[in-house]
Amino acid sequence: MSDDMRKGVGSQVQEKLTPDSQKSTTEQGSEKLSSLGDKAAGSLQPGDSKSTTQEASDKARSGADDTQDTLKGLSNQASDTFNNASGKVSENLPSGGEAKDTGNSYLNQAQGLASDAQKKLSESTPSSGEAQDTGKTYLQQGQELASNAAKVVSDTLTDAANKISESSNTGSK
Repeated sequence: MSDDMRKGVGSQVQEKLTPDSQKSTTEQGSEKLSSLGDKAAGSLQPGDSKSTTQEASDKARSGADDTQDTLKGLSNQASDTFNNASGKVSENLPSGGEAKDTGNSYLNQAQGLASDAQKKLSESTPSSGEAQDTGKTYLQQGQELASNAAKVVSDTLTDAANKISESSNTGSK
């Protein structure tokens, strides 16, 4: 069998480049039949009797067909996985009434917790009078600490000045 019996690579490319919308139904059917015939002839024709161009074209078509089959398989597998997952989700979701009851239960729990927290906060918060008294106590303690620190600094500076004065008197004699 020679390449003369085969569909030319140029006509194959031309068929692929021309959109189906620009072809009549008869042309589309004719192309599909001739492509199937060429595909069958290509699989029957030994590789050593093919031209380099025809052999490359057959390999490219074979690779494209394999890729297309793989993609179809992956698409079907993804679709099955999605359908199984959505079925599982539907099985595990509560009905509308159950969901509403569960939501109301959570809402009641949250309201109870908020009420308890507010009660504990009001019990542990001192009154404004207590807060003022505590603030005054802290202020008095702070003033005492500052006063003591100032006295220590003053005493230290006085001692240092006295020592400097003594050493300069001793050194000038």
